[in-house]
Amino acid sequence: MDTLPDIGRQPDYGLAGQPAFAVDTVSFGDGYEQRRPSGLNSVRRSWRVEWTLLDYTQMDALRDFLLSKKGVEAFLWEVEGESVQVVCKQAPQDSHTNFSTYSLSATFTEDFTP
Repeated sequence: MDTLPDIGRQPDYGLAGQPAFAVDTVSFGDGYEQRRPSGLNSVRRSWRVEWTLLDYTQMDALRDFLLSKKGVEAFLWEVEGESVQVVCKQAPQDSHTNFSTYSLSATFTEDFTP
């Protein structure tokens, strides 16, 4: 499995994980609901990551890697000292911030596919 390329920089500070619960719900006509966790891994983490002040080669390496996965292929990412299998389901957003710096942001979602 591929690993996110090392561009010599970590994402910007302020990285926040957003866990999401997968729940199966059945609603009954009288206002009651029955709920249960969906599947074996019912808690999935998601991170919004951003790199700023990148040069063109750093931004291009990250963008090309994420685009090559096409939102379906998982890869390994090192976060908080842990290697996590993630997928980037949406295309990354890149911008030319000034004369020689760029920024790139993406959302990584935990992937449990073996």
